[in-house]
Amino acid sequence: MAAVLGAFGLSTAAGAQSIWSTVGDRQAPQVLDATGLYQALTDLDAQSANLIMFGSDSSLSSQRSAALSAYTADRTTADRDLQRATLDAAGNAAVQRALADVLDGMGRYQDLDGRALALNDAAHRPAGHSDAAAVAEYRQATDLMRTTLLPAADRLVQANNDAFDSTYDAERSLLGSAVWWTVAMGIALLAALVGLQVWLAARFRRVINPALAAATLLVVVFTGLAGSLWADEREHLRYARRDAFDSVVALSRARAVAYDANADESRYLLDPGRAAQYRDAFEAKSQQILALPGASITTYDSALTTAVTAYQANHSDVRFGGFYGTEFRNITFPGERAAAEQTLAAYQVYERDDRTIRALADSGKLDQAIAYCTSYAPGASNAAFTAHDTALQKVIAINTTAFDQGVRDGRNELSARIPLLAASIGLALLLCLLGVRPRLAEFRR
Repeated sequence: MAAVLGAFGLSTAAGAQSIWSTVGDRQAPQVLDATGLYQALTDLDAQSANLIMFGSDSSLSSQRSAALSAYTADRTTADRDLQRATLDAAGNAAVQRALADVLDGMGRYQDLDGRALALNDAAHRPAGHSDAAAVAEYRQATDLMRTTLLPAADRLVQANNDAFDSTYDAERSLLGSAVWWTVAMGIALLAALVGLQVWLAARFRRVINPALAAATLLVVVFTGLAGSLWADEREHLRYARRDAFDSVVALSRARAVAYDANADESRYLLDPGRAAQYRDAFEAKSQQILALPGASITTYDSALTTAVTAYQANHSDVRFGGFYGTEFRNITFPGERAAAEQTLAAYQVYERDDRTIRALADSGKLDQAIAYCTSYAPGASNAAFTAHDTALQKVIAINTTAFDQGVRDGRNELSARIPLLAASIGLALLLCLLGVRPRLAEFRR
């Protein structure tokens, strides 16, 4: 019985160590790589729209240079994340299907986008008056991006996150069962040890058997250490996944969708024939990031102000949903609330700037709308977008640090307790043998 209890405890500990390697070193990075791929693809398309929209206008040379640098960086990031995803896809059919769609669409997108940029460069058109052929090619490219590439990238995020969730649920269930099995087997072994000592006392007229008494104490120690360890590991896992990584996923997806919404602003200015379509797409993505049921693009700002005012009066009164709703209902760590509130304030500014862009464009001031939309100067829309993105990354970093700490705590506790478990049950087993051997020798005589 001691051998069975020891084998069960040590195998459970080994399994828990393996799970921390799975979730900390593989599954969590896979989710983040997939969201990074989504973000790189959305910004790649946004920068392509900007480059076409700028034309050869010398007054926008700084914006064009920034867009070209971002475009190059996005291609590098997308290629890197695709390579990582390809290496990690083995054994997960859902990931493999999503990845195949991304790989298939990426080549076609690059062909269409490359032709659009080449036609635009050859046309030498002023800003806001892009070459019709270039816009037509870009339409095909961005349609492919929005109907094939981004949905596939989103499925890649979801498939990797689902795999993490499945691992989490399974291991939490196993650790919960392990607590009860450890306690049950420990009690059974203690009962057997006590019964053995009573029998030895009656049969051989010995009041106490020191070795068996010590073994009994060690079994109590082992059962307590093991049972509390499984409970602690369940809590470390919950902390890492639910308190920390749920927010990391929600906020990383919010960041990726925000980049896509920012791209819709550029598309809105580049292609007036589809202005309504891109305006509606921006509105839908705003609702994904921060959902305000019933609000339209004309009432979103006032509804958001009302929701923020209610939240400031009572932090438990979170009237918005979406990715930010998930975060504000899961604020856990020091500094997280302040960082989240800063992000929310920056998001409000960015949303208001969007209305300014549309007002300028709709009033015939297209050149001003383009400059305001794409400038990083203080007070311009891209400056507000950057401020929001910077604040958002700070909240993500807080939760990522907490996730990493949860993984380390789980691993460290296992590393500290496994030697104690092995020593206590091993010594208890030895003492059982030593305690019984002299009595058996007496019996043989």
